[in-house]
Amino acid sequence: MLSRIQTAAIWDAIRELSSDDRPNQVRHAFDLVLLNLRQDTGEVLLTRDQLADRIGCAPKNVSTIMGTLEKMGVIRRERRRIEGVQGRGMAVYFINPHVAWNGSLDARKAQAAENRPPMQLELLQGGAS
Repeated sequence: MLSRIQTAAIWDAIRELSSDDRPNQVRHAFDLVLLNLRQDTGEVLLTRDQLADRIGCAPKNVSTIMGTLEKMGVIRRERRRIEGVQGRGMAVYFINPHVAWNGSLDARKAQAAENRPPMQLELLQGGAS
């Protein structure tokens, strides 16, 4: 399920980003995130390279773009270690359950209790969706 009010507020917040933050690419990334979620976990199913290809930018820019969404509290990032590969691991993104979720409202509330709402949307907490 998608919170229409929260989504519209995120779109508004993205429009207010400075041009240095690439608002058009951030919006495109956010839309791709919403369209490519694993339904049971909220995991974004696209890799950094796939996001870059669809957005039309270099993969290194996806990290910055997704970092902007992470700072806004829209997504969270985890690192997955890949056996035999050095480094921090592959970045895996998840949507904030305050923005979108799957399953019952009770499951959404339990997940949301573990995540803070997006920064720009603090005042919408408790509003109708």
